[in-house]
Amino acid sequence: MILKIGKLFIAALIFTGISTISVSAFAASGASLFGSEGCIACHTINGNGGHVGPNLSHIGSQRSLSWLKTQIVTPGAHFKSGTFATLNGKSYMAIMPNHKSMPASKVSAIAEYLESLK
Repeated sequence: MILKIGKLFIAALIFTGISTISVSAFAASGASLFGSEGCIACHTINGNGGHVGPNLSHIGSQRSLSWLKTQIVTPGAHFKSGTFATLNGKSYMAIMPNHKSMPASKVSAIAEYLESLK
């Protein structure tokens, strides 16, 4: 799988500061998808990205894989839109869009990537 990802795999790892040793190939494809699906525009990982949403640099030590998948597909299941959610002592307005139309393979890859961030 790493060969199929090629330069995009390496760019995603450099962009997010993740070492190849700490991330499976499937999670690494999630790192790339995290950027290409626009998640990085709102969320910070290892100092890169937006600041509208929470910093997800260590989300894998705080949330389960199942929780992360649900959050990606149906964020309203955890946080009602327009309410405030607190992560790492900072409050954010819950405005994350749902990704119900995202293929399950992409959801799984992104969630596995996020779960690897410890």
